[in-house]
Amino acid sequence: MDPLNIWLPKLNELVEEAAVSVNINDINHAVMMVTPDDLDDFAIGFLFAEGIIQGNQDVHEIQVTASEYGVVLDVTIANRCLAALNQRKRRLTGATGCGICGVEAIEHALPALTPLVPLTPPTATTLVNLRERIAPWQCKARQSGALHAALALDAHGEIVACREDIGRHNALDKLIGMQLRQPTRHNTLVITSRCGSELIHKAVQFGAAHLISLASPSQLAVRLALKYNLNLIHVPRFDAPVYYSHARPSDQIGEPNVPSY
Repeated sequence: MDPLNIWLPKLNELVEEAAVSVNINDINHAVMMVTPDDLDDFAIGFLFAEGIIQGNQDVHEIQVTASEYGVVLDVTIANRCLAALNQRKRRLTGATGCGICGVEAIEHALPALTPLVPLTPPTATTLVNLRERIAPWQCKARQSGALHAALALDAHGEIVACREDIGRHNALDKLIGMQLRQPTRHNTLVITSRCGSELIHKAVQFGAAHLISLASPSQLAVRLALKYNLNLIHVPRFDAPVYYSHARPSDQIGEPNVPSY
């Protein structure tokens, strides 16, 4: 018996990864390594993060076609968006570990954004048992153990949506894209992965008020969050939530605040 055949059933338990070619109006724009599900959401969220579209209304059609080497996403966007596309000089080859691979200049990696309207952060009470509450939503991660998740919370701190992907920025793109396709948006986002600067950029561009991370953020992520009035909250596994914010949650008024930069 071929020893390999003994282990083949285990392949079904591993996360799926595919090269996804994003074509915009018949022009290739990017090739990303993505978990190939919720691709309509990914297309909307990715193009929104790229600054090519302003919302779901700018996309006329999305066609998903399996190919020999992966998946082809053919996206047809409004003519008014083509000018923005033509101004972009980069051709991005994505990787699951970085959201800005292939940019040509620092200003492309860290573009200026419009500051958010400051809002009071959610209280620690609304974040109680957040990790435990997330677990049932991570259907694919429970099987493979190799997927990041991005989630949306309502005003009461209840989870209302989840998207998963092998790439942490892809997961957030999928969640943002899903919300852009719906009439109601939730401004509290959660990520299960490490929090880097590119996730801050996506959250601010989307208009989120709060970004909750289960892993510690980088120094740059904190500085950018403070700069743009995004309430960044780290929820450790055992300790109390850490707030990186100019404002304080209502249940911490009078306590020392995290110093700003």
